Amino acid sequence: MKDWKRTFGLAAMAIGVLVAIGAVVAVASQGSEASISTNVLVNPAGLISVNNSPTLVRDPQDADHLVVAHRIDRPGFSALLEWSDDAGASWTPTSLPLPADTEICAASPQQLPCPFAPDVAFGPDGTLYVLYVSLEGQGNTPAALWLSTSTDGGRSLGAPVAIAGELTFQPRLAVAGDGTVHVVWLAADSVGLNQISGPARVVAIRSTDGGRTFSAPVQVSDPGRERVGAASPVVDSDGGLVVLYEDFTTDRRDFLGLQGPVAEDPFALVVSRSDDGGQSFAPGVVLESELVPTRRFLVFLPEYPSLAIGADDQLYVSWADGRNADEDVFLRHSSDGGATWDDAVMVNDNPVGDGTDQYLPRVAVAPNGRVDVLFYDRRSDTADMLTDVFLASADGPGEAFTNRRVSSQSFSSAVGPTFGPDYGTDFGTRLGLKSTDDEAYAAWTDTRLGDMNTGRQDVFAATVTVPSSGLLGAAVVVVVLLGLGVGGFWLVRRRSSGATSSDAEKS
Repeated sequence: MKDWKRTFGLAAMAIGVLVAIGAVVAVASQGSEASISTNVLVNPAGLISVNNSPTLVRDPQDADHLVVAHRIDRPGFSALLEWSDDAGASWTPTSLPLPADTEICAASPQQLPCPFAPDVAFGPDGTLYVLYVSLEGQGNTPAALWLSTSTDGGRSLGAPVAIAGELTFQPRLAVAGDGTVHVVWLAADSVGLNQISGPARVVAIRSTDGGRTFSAPVQVSDPGRERVGAASPVVDSDGGLVVLYEDFTTDRRDFLGLQGPVAEDPFALVVSRSDDGGQSFAPGVVLESELVPTRRFLVFLPEYPSLAIGADDQLYVSWADGRNADEDVFLRHSSDGGATWDDAVMVNDNPVGDGTDQYLPRVAVAPNGRVDVLFYDRRSDTADMLTDVFLASADGPGEAFTNRRVSSQSFSSAVGPTFGPDYGTDFGTRLGLKSTDDEAYAAWTDTRLGDMNTGRQDVFAATVTVPSSGLLGAAVVVVVLLGLGVGGFWLVRRRSSGATSSDAEKS
């Protein structure tokens, strides 16, 4: 009788564990599957148009409403905004307004004013803020910096307000939880053809009345840093403003537009923090001092490193550099507002030094803490020319990244405009990414509809449903609990049976 009960208990435990393992397999299988929507053309179709550098935002009042803004480099310098009310399945364009008396820029074949270098952000009440410059002269030299607002998600834009004057390069904006609007840009004193010939500095202004009026500019970058740019702001839950910018150190060649190879010395990434809402900034903290450059760049339009902040004020910075002999994407994390930073981790998971480039990352953080990084990737082409877009996701700091291909078709990185023989093809300054607990909305520059003759570039978008490996962890817990429960049940029955037999023998 004792052997039978023991055998029965073991069998019951085994069956319970097998059932739990089946649950694990089902949950893990469900959790590992990701879905990627159809790649959708965002900008209106045009045979020779060049559209790049998208920013993508999501309406906090309407989960299905997305907005993309991007620049246009051909047939003339311009910019455009597109909106979607079906979560990115279709897009409708809206032109960026400028006053009728705005100066005509020579780069416009239609002899119209040229809005350029747009950025967008939603306020907590659903107001859409659209930032852009107007150009003047023969090149893309800003004449003024403008801010327009929309209360209908970008379907229409109000009359723009000039918030700063000329030589306002690389403008970006962020909106705080209390509605304060922050704007940063690279301020130059004198410029030439494709060069900044005098001092330049990152500055910030703020508005507490919805963008109607702004404070005087405050310098963000450290005074001792002579060549800076590519600044991006985020705002924490206490209203603190954090600005990431790049220090190009000794790189006079790109700042002055001189001929020659890629800069020999590494660049640095710096964060500067304001704890009084942008009224003053502490000295910058260098989070990365060994950023190895791999290409020349036009000083007015550098590639942006990326800064993001999580719901718990965790900061993340992502960039690409050539420390491994080809370009790879890296990420650093700070849990103390930018005072200290974790070691850099490589985000792309192809073999190190395989001769292919991964570059121009955009990082975003979902409310549940998942970290997403979107980037261009040439791992599928040993010639390092055909490009895809990949999304790498990790459940949080220190977790491993899972790489997924987002683009449904590879495209050539050689198609598009160039600034000269030293520069290669310009693919823009950034990508667009917005992350939610279940999805990541991506936008990027794509040349699948162009070729070397047309030079056409378009903005494409897709939605990635991102599973959480937390489901697998929950399933493992289920296994342990079931195993312990069945095992405990068997032990209790065994001891009870043993006690009964002992009592019977004594009697």
